[in-house]
Amino acid sequence: MTAASARAFSLIAGCLALLSAPSSAREAQRVQRFVVGPGTALAACEGLDASNDNRARIRFPVAPELGFRTRVAGGIGQAPASDAQGNLIIVHAEPRLSKLDAKGRTLWTERLGSEASSAPVLTSAGTILVVTRDAEALFYSNSGKLQARRALPLNDPRRRSLAIPTSNGGALLASGSDLLELDERGALVRQLHASSTISTIAQANAALVLVSDNGNVQLARATGDLELIGSFGGNVPEGAAVAAGKVFAVVDGHKWSALDLTSGQVVTLANDPSVTLTGPVALLDPPAAALVAEGGFVSVRSKDGAESARVPLSVGQSFDPALRGLRPALVVSDQRGAVAAVRSSTDALVLREDGHALRLYDTSCLDPFRPTPTKAGIVFACRSGQLIGVNDRAP
Repeated sequence: MTAASARAFSLIAGCLALLSAPSSAREAQRVQRFVVGPGTALAACEGLDASNDNRARIRFPVAPELGFRTRVAGGIGQAPASDAQGNLIIVHAEPRLSKLDAKGRTLWTERLGSEASSAPVLTSAGTILVVTRDAEALFYSNSGKLQARRALPLNDPRRRSLAIPTSNGGALLASGSDLLELDERGALVRQLHASSTISTIAQANAALVLVSDNGNVQLARATGDLELIGSFGGNVPEGAAVAAGKVFAVVDGHKWSALDLTSGQVVTLANDPSVTLTGPVALLDPPAAALVAEGGFVSVRSKDGAESARVPLSVGQSFDPALRGLRPALVVSDQRGAVAAVRSSTDALVLREDGHALRLYDTSCLDPFRPTPTKAGIVFACRSGQLIGVNDRAP
């Protein structure tokens, strides 16, 4: 059964359950939530999906060429989302939400009460979630109509937050050490508190996975409080990824490690104190992954943790200390094992699964977001509002 058919079956089952429920209001309230299943968005949130693995569903272009170049007014405030049709969902640097088509043309735009504090989320129920610095969760339809507005009990709503979709059509939201779970209508389902500032939230087999910046990994079942599963034994300040029953993360800036969600056991896949590694990570065939080394190199790690390739984003770069002050590169992988990477003031790069590096000239900008997969290829977005679409060269 395909993801789309599974989702349709779940929706039909939910509707039949509602029709067969007793007519009293009390009984009807008992049958109000059902599993929707995974969504169909190509980039549902900042980490692309609820596993936070930065692994795209589509395949990156084998022979990439420029498809379009445009600039949207108001700049871009967070990493864009993209739906199943390749349309882009963008929160601007100013308080505004827009939907663009696959060529960057605006389909609709709506004002927000304040700036977004996280990247937009495309829920599996088909809505667009925006969390604002006014501590509000706003749910929009695909046509831009506001469907729900919910106040959030956040201690510091001005800080940047993390948000992912859940399989029941709702969302998870983390801010500081607070974790909120919202249902498909935006109602607060539960509120939990992590042991420290949360650096990653993910969903695995209907369980909520939290990784704190101190390396602690906590788990919450469908109901219940957080349970400490284990610890990486070091700092994990950037996004960890969940796959195959394990959490993968860069620890203390030089270790590539995996924590088993069942046993809590930690395995160090690679340890090189002489190299600075950064996340978020992009999983390939786990535990293989693409990491960022020294801020500007794509470091491909094989299943045994060994480095199989290291490719600089800058042409002819070995290591330039002057580049140390720039933000580290951001990487996204695809289903074949190719990697797309961007870094400030450097042209984007696509590293094919055969190790061949394809540099996309004239794509650099001062402050890029992670590459966004679309139906046609990849879109590179910049805080300035610049959008660059890259497609496969026509045969």
